[in-house]
Amino acid sequence: MAGKKGRRGWGWIRRLPSGRYQASYIGDDLLRHTAPTTYTAKMDAEHWLASERRLIERDEWTPPATRAAAKKAKAITLAEYAERWIEHRDIKPRTRAHYETLLEDHIKPRLGRVALTSLTPEAVRAWHASTLTDRPTYRSHAYQLLHAVLATAVTDGLMPTNPCQIARASSARSKRRPEILTVGELRHLADIIEPPQYRALVLISAWCGLRWGETSELRRKDIGPAAETITVARAVTHRDECRIDTPKSGLGRVVVVPPHIRPDVLYHLEQHVAKPQESLLFTPVRGGCHLSDRTFRHHFNPALKTVGHEKVRIHDLRHFAGSQAARVGNLIETMNRLGHSTPSASLRYQSLVDGRDVAVAEALSKLAQDTPNK
Repeated sequence: MAGKKGRRGWGWIRRLPSGRYQASYIGDDLLRHTAPTTYTAKMDAEHWLASERRLIERDEWTPPATRAAAKKAKAITLAEYAERWIEHRDIKPRTRAHYETLLEDHIKPRLGRVALTSLTPEAVRAWHASTLTDRPTYRSHAYQLLHAVLATAVTDGLMPTNPCQIARASSARSKRRPEILTVGELRHLADIIEPPQYRALVLISAWCGLRWGETSELRRKDIGPAAETITVARAVTHRDECRIDTPKSGLGRVVVVPPHIRPDVLYHLEQHVAKPQESLLFTPVRGGCHLSDRTFRHHFNPALKTVGHEKVRIHDLRHFAGSQAARVGNLIETMNRLGHSTPSASLRYQSLVDGRDVAVAEALSKLAQDTPNK
């Protein structure tokens, strides 16, 4: 009968319509706790209540749900839990692929077989000390991933605390500083790169600050009248297959093109881009889907050697854009131009920078014109 006390005068045993018995009691936390299963025999329900009472008397009691989660966690390894964590995250394909690589290559080899409940701060510190020591940025990414996975495990009740407790491990001190060209060197690079259709690619990357995936997905329809603006609405990634998605920030942006490179963009449209609006601005010389950074490097690197900067990377053109924009605009304007902000930050900053990108672009052109070749 509902509410009827057990044989020791503590707790309740209720007979369900199915004929089975359900046991429950009020714990030290003043909450009702119910047995994890129902019982065919009333004696079994009484036995469960008695065992719970003994735990309380010995000061060994924790909520049954907590004990059940801990028992479950003992059977779950970090690898199993992390794989499911990545699978269920709502993230971009490129981010998912990055997480999978970090997990497979840098987390699982040492920690993958360890049960969640067996992971300790000491184990995490030992792993961190020996992982990706020559690649600080990737090491910080791996630590961030591990920290996020285990934080969810704590939320799920599978671990009492997060063993990732290394101060400043989520931020990297990169050993490589960006190699930023001067305005004159950038101009020289654009003049000599072969074939000539890649001249506009260099100029757009450097003066408009687009990421590679954004630049290689640009289409005729994205160029505004008189090449005054470029709409950055998409980005392409190549991991097993070609995927077109929103830019990295999650939102698109409109970048005002500095006036001094607009003639180059218009010339490129006229000479090297097919007329349909969906035509890509930059395609491989031998055809194909999108121009890959690997293919472009075959043309980029020889030109860099001539300029005298063989260590410059393609992404350093974006660093050039950031450094030049910072010289003529404020921090918020620079973030807006490069698409660095989060979506929420973009909304906060938009009211502050509306219209200012035109001034920033014009100032960039003046900077280019006033700087001698050297």
